[in-house]
Amino acid sequence: MTSQALPQSPKYPVSHIWHADWSLSAKGRWVAKATRSDTGWHIHAIEPVGMLHQFRQSLATHGKTDAIWLGLDMPIGFMNAWYNGANIKDFKNLISIIQTDEWQDFFEVCQTPDEIGHGRPFYPQSSGIKGSVKRDHLIKALGLPHFDALHRACEFPTDKRNAACPSFWTLGANQVGKGMLHGLKHLIVPGHADGFHIWPFSGDLETCTKTPGVTLIETYPGEIYGWLSGTSELTKSNQNSRKKYLHQLRDDASKKGIEISPAVWADISDGFDPEHGKDDAFDALIGVMGLIEIAEGRRPEHLPRTPTVLEREGWIVGLDPRDLKQRDT
Repeated sequence: MTSQALPQSPKYPVSHIWHADWSLSAKGRWVAKATRSDTGWHIHAIEPVGMLHQFRQSLATHGKTDAIWLGLDMPIGFMNAWYNGANIKDFKNLISIIQTDEWQDFFEVCQTPDEIGHGRPFYPQSSGIKGSVKRDHLIKALGLPHFDALHRACEFPTDKRNAACPSFWTLGANQVGKGMLHGLKHLIVPGHADGFHIWPFSGDLETCTKTPGVTLIETYPGEIYGWLSGTSELTKSNQNSRKKYLHQLRDDASKKGIEISPAVWADISDGFDPEHGKDDAFDALIGVMGLIEIAEGRRPEHLPRTPTVLEREGWIVGLDPRDLKQRDT
């Protein structure tokens, strides 16, 4: 079925919404899939991403006739100051040159402080001997005044969540840089070569969704939890807490015309059993629910119209900039 035969969204004419919880490990890469129906939306699958080439091909096939969004739980963009030090104009310029021989070291996470530079800014590869790896190594090598300067504007804390981990610092349970490098190399760069839109560098959601095609969108499930009405307090790491949250979420979804398939509900009903990586599937579902809220106009895109955001840093979709706590100077 093509987009012409489907009802139009009150906000955006998108026919398919997928959301992937991205990870360096294949076990941690899960995708939730939803399709527009005559009455709303049908969430019909939560499954491993699988072979990356086939995953991109599947996206491209849908994009030939329909507008499809792929939400990605990973940063897409880099802090403004880094571009200046690297002598790179903007994100689009970066992905056009990043596969050249000159930039191949960019994908290698530094093991020692002397390896850090603007052409190889991710550190450290491992924790090393206690006390041997320090944030100061990264800060000084990149010529920054303090650790907070590693954050993009959208990564600063709000009243509802802590600051996101900056991409270049790759130590700790919440680090995202290694998964980001994997996604950049295996999805974003080849996807861009295939004609995928990359929000917001290709334009806002209205621009990206005017015609059939694939749009890659940065999300942050920790931001989305609070958007979904009728839900209780959530302790994400606790399966029983997830179970309670998801049962309430299902009831709210049905009121919004969102149908959840029996197979997906089988996972939801027990709060996503953590065996076989299914706890990673939890954020994939939350992400697709959040993007449906935006597609239907119940949550604004909240995209700041500044050159820094639109050309260099990117943004977390749906994040209200007024919610961010003031950046340290």
